[in-house]
Amino acid sequence: MTDDVTTTGVPGGPGGGPAPGELAGKTAVVTGAAQGIGRETALLLAEAGAARLILLDRDAGQLETVVKEAAGLGATAVAVAADLRDRELVRRRLRAELRAAGTLDILVNNAGVADENGPDDETTWLRVLDINLHGTFAVTAACLEYLVAHGRIVNVSSILGKAGKMRNTAYCASKHGLIGYTKGLALDLAARGITVNAVLPGWIDTPMLRRELAAQADEIGADPARMLRQARKGIPLRRLVEAREAAELIGFLVSGRAAAITAQSLTVDGGYTRGM
Repeated sequence: MTDDVTTTGVPGGPGGGPAPGELAGKTAVVTGAAQGIGRETALLLAEAGAARLILLDRDAGQLETVVKEAAGLGATAVAVAADLRDRELVRRRLRAELRAAGTLDILVNNAGVADENGPDDETTWLRVLDINLHGTFAVTAACLEYLVAHGRIVNVSSILGKAGKMRNTAYCASKHGLIGYTKGLALDLAARGITVNAVLPGWIDTPMLRRELAAQADEIGADPARMLRQARKGIPLRRLVEAREAAELIGFLVSGRAAAITAQSLTVDGGYTRGM
């Protein structure tokens, strides 16, 4: 799709992400790593010198592509192809890779789904909560014994972790829950010097967003391209946020420069929520 407003990131290159080599020797787990924010985060960590990446996603084929991309940047990357609802498989595979790595420095909980639901749709409600909230808990619990002192956890929530949206009770509840989980976990782990923060993306130009818009357009008989243009007009910066820009915020939070930031929820939305 084309538009007269650019959707590229900040001119001149990377923003506030870690510098090359800043994460040298670090081991990181990134969930939802096959595309979008997860993929960009994995590659950014590799560029910053992370030595070992454990990448989890249910899309095995695309995940292998990201593993190869990360390897091309100098990182040892391994794929854990699993659905977060399969708790036993996730725990077993993750712990096997973490035992091989020995320790863990960074955990980025990015995996999630954004299925719409009616207010009485229990099936979708349970599925979304199971993946977005309970899945994040399960991954974190499996990682905690390996996480080093002064390690970093970043949970990817959403601007809908602070607001509501029609036909999104499950998604909104899960993302609100992630913010509460972040705050509580940050206090639990503070004595170990581990920081826990949440990133709240708004309109991010990802495959997930394109699918959501296409489904909504089909439901109401609208043009997806027109819906996207309308969405841009509602953003003060008049563009979607790039997945890379969200990844750079995550990169900053896992860097040494963010050692005093914890229990926070930081929004990256081009001004869409007007500072809510």
